[in-house]
Amino acid sequence: MLVLSRRADESIVIQPADGVDANMTMAQLFANGPIQITLLGGTGRRVKMGIEAPEQLAIRRKDVD
Repeated sequence: MLVLSRRADESIVIQPADGVDANMTMAQLFANGPIQITLLGGTGRRVKMGIEAPEQLAIRRKDVD
């Protein structure tokens, strides 16, 4: 499980992992199961979440450019 903290107005990005065939169908990407997001707690404007996803998917913080 990947654990991330995000503040209000911050995002995460879920995309195919590096090295995964860009032509994979949604069914192939999710063949090993769905994405599960569990909210683990929060304080003020910050929330901590746990994310479980198939290894074909990469989850990253989307940082402001």
